[in-house]
Amino acid sequence: MQKFFGRLEPVPNKLDLNILLDYAHTPSSLKNVLETVTAYAKGRVICAWGVGGDRDTAKRPIMGEISGKFADYTILMSDQVRGEDPEKILREIEAGLKNITKNYEIVIDRKEGIEKAIRMAKKEDTILI
Repeated sequence: MQKFFGRLEPVPNKLDLNILLDYAHTPSSLKNVLETVTAYAKGRVICAWGVGGDRDTAKRPIMGEISGKFADYTILMSDQVRGEDPEKILREIEAGLKNITKNYEIVIDRKEGIEKAIRMAKKEDTILI
């Protein structure tokens, strides 16, 4: 079987956590990856993600809604903001998320967001970045 880097790629770690990296950057790709992960996850699905700045702003609330529907917990974090305000980007994603679930938080710093996901994960959980 051919391996695709950045597509449900397992992240080796010493914590024995199930951490997956995926390049989902459109509403359909985020929905597909979350549907797949939730179908096989034994515990919670913690989705830590963000979108790049200076890109399609209309997809942000749509992707937030998708994350709210499929992930058990969402951590919104910055990702290549380019010339945009990272907080503005995350608030636009939040607009689609906040009416679906209260199980989310905004952590602007990407490193801190990933660390938060790792700290809150239990052995049976899956972290999707």
